[in-house]
Amino acid sequence: MPPTVTAAICTRERPRLLRRALASLLVQEEAPAEILVVDNAPCEPGVQELVSAEFPTVRYVREPAPGLDFCRNRALREASSEVVAFLDDDAVADPRWSGALARPFQAPTVGAVTGRVEALTLETEAQRVFEANGGFGRGTRRVRLPRDAGRPLHGRRAPLIAWAISVGSGCSLAVRRELALRLGGFDEALDLGDVLPGGGDHDALWRVLESGHEVVYQPSALARHEHRRESSAMAAQLAGHQRALVALLTKVVTRTRGRSMWPIAAFLGWRLLKPGHRLVRRLLGRDPLPAPVLLRMWRDCVRGLWAYPLARREAERRRRLA
Repeated sequence: MPPTVTAAICTRERPRLLRRALASLLVQEEAPAEILVVDNAPCEPGVQELVSAEFPTVRYVREPAPGLDFCRNRALREASSEVVAFLDDDAVADPRWSGALARPFQAPTVGAVTGRVEALTLETEAQRVFEANGGFGRGTRRVRLPRDAGRPLHGRRAPLIAWAISVGSGCSLAVRRELALRLGGFDEALDLGDVLPGGGDHDALWRVLESGHEVVYQPSALARHEHRRESSAMAAQLAGHQRALVALLTKVVTRTRGRSMWPIAAFLGWRLLKPGHRLVRRLLGRDPLPAPVLLRMWRDCVRGLWAYPLARREAERRRRLA
């Protein structure tokens, strides 16, 4: 039998989007054992009022420290199920999402499962460009790591950490609760908004793999994400993700010893150079992103080299003040 599932949504000041995401969880073919909303440092009561008035079967908790991974860790502590399945508040779950994420956990070696994420709408130019850049989609082929890491990734051999950042995203992510807590939960220095906008999902997947457990990409677990509608917001998101990725890789390199460090360091070097490579491709008409966006991504890659220690201090400050 598949394990029990708590479906968790971490949110902040977005009741309109939350309503749509919660509605999709209430019509799951294999209903989660519980649905949990974690409200992150709210300034207004809108989220709590929405849950109370329209979703009485949903459990509401408040996390005072601002930051997505504070929220995710609160969900891990609060959940009553064996598996915690996270859905972004700007996403909509397919009716088979919960059951499809749960099934791989029947194997005790599986520590995390990611789902397929497609675009909810492609109404604006920014949404179309984001999707042309790859979006959150990871295709329709099932992946099981580390077993499948010997296959080519994007046409070439790649270290395991490259697979860890390519096998899915926190938009649709399930973790074995006991294991995640034992590994220390999500890194609260990541996903801090403007300070460091991302990285917590891939860091968690990498630590699951490092612990000797498996990560499964389950394409039948489908969710649809509403991409940023404005070009400025889309560009900021792409650049921020690059900064967070380099910060994560820098963290991993500095904490890895011996020969296993070198493939990670080489991959970090490639990620620092990649926006420049893409700029050349753009000049040849072979890259979907505008040159100014690629330049901004390149700048943020460099900023990522020293971003993690600063974010660590900021996370500690936020926790003290919460």
